Amino acid sequence: MKYIVLETAFRENEKRTAGAKARMDIMEICMRQAGYVPLEISFDTARFQERNIAGQIGEHGEALREWEMKTDFLGKGDLLVIQFPPINHSLMLPMQLGRLKKRGVHLVAILHDVEILRGAKRKDKSLKNRMRKHFEEKLCLGYFDRIVVHNKAMKAAIAASCGIPAGRLRSLSIFDYLCGEPKIRGPHEGVAIAGNLRPDKAGYAYQLPGGARWNLYGIQFSGKAYMASPGGPLTDAGVYYYGSFPAEEIAGRLEGSFGLIWDGPELDGCSGVFGDYLRYNDPHKASLYLAAGMPVFIWRDAALAGFILHEKAGIAVDSIRDIPNILEDLSDEEYHILALHAQTVGKRLRGGYYTRKVLETIERDILPE
Repeated sequence: MKYIVLETAFRENEKRTAGAKARMDIMEICMRQAGYVPLEISFDTARFQERNIAGQIGEHGEALREWEMKTDFLGKGDLLVIQFPPINHSLMLPMQLGRLKKRGVHLVAILHDVEILRGAKRKDKSLKNRMRKHFEEKLCLGYFDRIVVHNKAMKAAIAASCGIPAGRLRSLSIFDYLCGEPKIRGPHEGVAIAGNLRPDKAGYAYQLPGGARWNLYGIQFSGKAYMASPGGPLTDAGVYYYGSFPAEEIAGRLEGSFGLIWDGPELDGCSGVFGDYLRYNDPHKASLYLAAGMPVFIWRDAALAGFILHEKAGIAVDSIRDIPNILEDLSDEEYHILALHAQTVGKRLRGGYYTRKVLETIERDILPE
């Protein structure tokens, strides 16, 4: 039998971020399209914050017991998919993964954010926290028969940093994005920027150049912008803030001809913790834009740039400063060709194509005929 760990512990503010949407979509695709049975493991991780060190250790033990109880029936030949890192996790999770392996359970991880690659540079987390997550992730990943990584760059980095044979790693290519049919877009509607807009993550959004229209969507925006109104004109240059929306709604709310895939404090290239991470990860905002029928602008050195250029679904740039001139020089015909390719990819994303494809490959690898 095929099972997937069902995650439900999303707080209200998390429902407006990409992370929750990506996980929920994978759950939906696995359950509704690929025949996986949900295996619910529920544990309130917020309780960790309310305990002293001894109490936190006890909470980790409770989490482990929840994993043991809910996976006790699994045996030889069963396949268990875990979205990693799991929301309801435990320091003792490697112990449980080891027990499942000994019982002959096939373990598959689908990676989301990977602190092994990103966490070492995060100054908002303590050194103790970063070291714990690094070793916890490394220990856990060693137990999986197959690991779904975002792309080839992440595949090489995980193999090198964790000592995992490349043959156990499979590339997703891009995250699927379940949503309704997109609206028709024109070439002169500006550039959408969606995501967490706090200054330390999206500093570039507070210094956008003139000569173009920028449509901002997301939480924690604290800059100066025109307050946009739905249905208003889209041809005026400037920065317009549309507010934040639940992840299941935003695809239908986006205005713009293009979406921007960028992170970090600079206009001239992506840098800092979050900008450097684009060298390895597939940002979920890329999937949002394409599923909404938008071609994209993407940093040329981003890991996902190769996919975008291969699919002819966007334009790679070295600097955000280049975008106003590109838009000015782009003909309507050139835009419509880009949009057509973006819509082709978007249709796959809305149908769960990439998740199904990688899981079918893994199932052929490890499950008996």
